[in-house]
Parts: sequence; structure tokens; C-alpha cells
Amino acid sequence: MIKLRLSIINSFFHFCIDEEYLENSPMKSRWAPRLPQPVPKYVEKRGIAKVRIQTEKKILRDQLLFEFLLSSGCRVAEAQQLDIDDVNLEYRTARITGKGEKIRQVHFTERCAYLFEKYLESHPKNVKAVFISSKGKRLSKRRIQIIINEIGEEAGVTPRLYPHKLRHTFATELLAKGADLSFIGGELGHSDIATTRIYARLPKKEIISMYRKFMG
Repeated sequence: MIKLRLSIINSFFHFCIDEEYLENSPMKSRWAPRLPQPVPKYVEKRGIAKVRIQTEKKILRDQLLFEFLLSSGCRVAEAQQLDIDDVNLEYRTARITGKGEKIRQVHFTERCAYLFEKYLESHPKNVKAVFISSKGKRLSKRRIQIIINEIGEEAGVTPRLYPHKLRHTFATELLAKGADLSFIGGELGHSDIATTRIYARLPKKEIISMYRKFMG
């Protein structure tokens, strides 16, 4: 409400300047209220366990999709564009094309590597995309979002599960395990460490609680 009123007053002063009643606006940018910055929304360990149980009822592609997003921290577009040639199962890494066409390597878990192996056994040899439809076409970003959302709903996870929440979960789990922000930023493909500092907004007590939930 305060921000709205200041905006109206600021508009009035600019009108006065345009009409030459004033030379300068008396408004100061520092008067604007500082709104609290949101903290990342992530899934707790219990929620992840429920989702994993649910994925076991799904086709192998959807199991892999969930595990890859969770264990790599990839954006939905990065997973959507992933090709088989980008995946190295020996080193459990994948070559990702991120924002601005920047290439980086991400890592994934042993569980995810196992699912990759099983999934690729029946994957069409002439199709380069990893995540494909039953017709052999690369999944769209929207379809990936729907798959993750449906798995979350079926697992009873609230609020809604979506791919970017898995990315936040990946980052907050690293933070809970003691990883520094520069490492987390590198894994997420952030070009500016300031972007990664969103995770530093998590209260210290919450970080300790997360560590105990993830690590026991």
C-alpha cells in the first residue's frame, strides 16, 4: 500500500515537471520501502521420498527425468535439449547448453546413472534426444513440466511440484551439506554469484534443520 501511494505521488511530481510547475522531483529513491526478498521453494526429504516411490509406478523415462532434474540442478530447457552424446555414464556427467548458449558440465548421481543405462537399452538408436515421446519426438518443455507436476500430485506433494523447484531442492541440499555458494553457482550455471546468493537468504536455523533432514 505504501509503495502504491509513493508511486502515485511520484507520478504527480513528474506531471508537474512536464507542465513546468517544478524543475525537479523532491522524491528520493531511498524512500521506497524495501520489500522482503523471497526464499527459494524446495522439497523436503520426506517429500522427495514420496515422489521417488511414486516414480517407481511410472515409465522409466519419467523416473529418469525426475532423478536427472533433481540430481543435476538443470533447468527444464537444459534437460529438454539434452542429447545422448552429451551424457557420459562413466564419469556421471552431462554436457549442458545453458542460457546464452553457454556450455557447462553437470553431474548426476549413481542412481541416475543406473536409470540412464536401463533407459538407453530400449532407446531408439537413430534418435539423438534423450527425453522423447512414444513417437520418438523430443519432449517439449511444457510436456516435461506436466510430467513432473503430475508425479507430484499423484505423490500427494503440496504445494505444486514443478521442475524449477527440483533445481532449488538440488541447490539447498548442497548448501545444507556445506557447499559454498561459488560451487553451487557453478553447478547451476549462474554467470553472476549474486544470483546464487538467493540461497544465502535461508535462515541459519533452517539450514541446520535441512542438513539434519538430508543427512540424518
